[in-house]
Amino acid sequence: MAALYDLFRTPQPKDEAKVRYHARSVVTGKMSTQDLIRDITQRSAFKEGVVTGVLIALEEALQASLAEGKSVQLDGIGAFRISAKSPSVRDRHEIRAESIEFKGVVYKADKKLLKKLGATKFMRTKYSQCSEDLSQIEIDGLLMDYFKEHEYITTKEMQHLCGLSNATALRRLKERVQEGKLSHPGHKRAPFYFPEPGNYGISKE
Repeated sequence: MAALYDLFRTPQPKDEAKVRYHARSVVTGKMSTQDLIRDITQRSAFKEGVVTGVLIALEEALQASLAEGKSVQLDGIGAFRISAKSPSVRDRHEIRAESIEFKGVVYKADKKLLKKLGATKFMRTKYSQCSEDLSQIEIDGLLMDYFKEHEYITTKEMQHLCGLSNATALRRLKERVQEGKLSHPGHKRAPFYFPEPGNYGISKE
């Protein structure tokens, strides 16, 4: 079985005449904890209850070790450690323990895992629209249909509607804000874009 990929247009300088594309892997599904438990049960002689118990114990042990500032190495999987953040200051003495916060978990894949995944085979997806170059007119047509049933659109919804990458979807939305076709009220990072009266079937009244 092969992993899927799709083609995306590579952003080029404005004076670049040639169009270029690059491939990206396509996520085809999501494995929940219960899915993983069933998969492990089928691949081994362990009962489902045993696998569930081990995963719960692993979660608790991993969390406790990371909270103590330890790096946790799981053979064949990778290493985990936490990262921290704090306000930027001029003097190192201004940093206090109370001002330091948890930032996230850093993961580094194990070499064994990378070596095995290095043999992954790919095949092009048949269903995504990401490989297609939609014209501005085609995008506006899709938005016209979309706003017949929706009050606003988000960047993620624009991605799925037009088969675009996140960056391209955001760029297309901002272009339409500049053209007066969409409005983007509230905070500049707010995800909601509304059709302006007189556009996409919205009455001016």
